[in-house]
Amino acid sequence: MALTISERSPDLVQIIKNAIQSELANLWTALPCEVVSYDSEAVTIEAQPLIKIPITLPTGEIETIELPMLLDVPVMFPCAGGFTITHPIKAGDECYVSFADRSIDVWWQSGGIQNPFDTRKHDLSDGFAFFRPQSQAKKISDISTENLEIRNDENTCKIQITPDGVINFIGSKSVFHHPVEMQQTLAVAGATTMHATLDVSGKSTMTGGTSISGIEFETHKHSGVQTGSSDTGNPK
Repeated sequence: MALTISERSPDLVQIIKNAIQSELANLWTALPCEVVSYDSEAVTIEAQPLIKIPITLPTGEIETIELPMLLDVPVMFPCAGGFTITHPIKAGDECYVSFADRSIDVWWQSGGIQNPFDTRKHDLSDGFAFFRPQSQAKKISDISTENLEIRNDENTCKIQITPDGVINFIGSKSVFHHPVEMQQTLAVAGATTMHATLDVSGKSTMTGGTSISGIEFETHKHSGVQTGSSDTGNPK
C-alpha cells in the first residue's frame, strides 16, 4: 500500500523538534575532562573531554567521536579577599569544565567589564576548569565524615580540624620557614628536635630528666669539690 504524504513527511511539530535538537547539539554547558597539560604561569590547562558525542553518518548510522582538546582553559582555585588555596595540577587529573554563556576571550586577557569578542554562546572554547569530580576509577578513599581535612590522595599526610577545634598535623614531619608564636600552652606528645638557638622568656619546667651535652642535669656531679654540707656558689 502506498504511503500518504503525511506518513512520508514529518509534521510541523517534528520539524520544530528536529530544529531545536540540532541547535542544542551545539550548546555546551559542562563536561568531565582530563588534564593533558598545565601552565602554572598562565594558570590554564589543556584538557580532553571524556564524553564522546554521537553523530549521524550520511548512511544514517550513528557513530560516537571524541571532542577536540580544549585549549587555554582557565583554572578555578578557591580564592577571595587576597587569599588563595592552590593545589598542584598534573596530567591525567580529572576536572569539570563549565562553559560560559558568552565569549570570555577579551575578559580573560584584560579583566574588568568587556564586550564579547564575538556572538558565540556556550562554546567549547569558553570553559573554566574546576577540580575535581571523581570517577569511581580515580576516587579517593578514607574521607572523613566528621572533620575538615586538607590531605593528599593517599591520606598519609594532612591538616585536620575537628568539630571541637583541635588542629592535627599528620605526616612524617612539620617544617616552619618563619617564626612561630604560641599564645597558649604548647603540648608536644613525642620527641622534638631543634637545630637552632632556643630562646625562652619565662620559667621553664622540665620533668622526666634533662640532658645537656650528654650529662644528666638532675644526677650529675661536680669534680674538684670537697664533700660536705655546704652548697656550691652560683653558676658562672
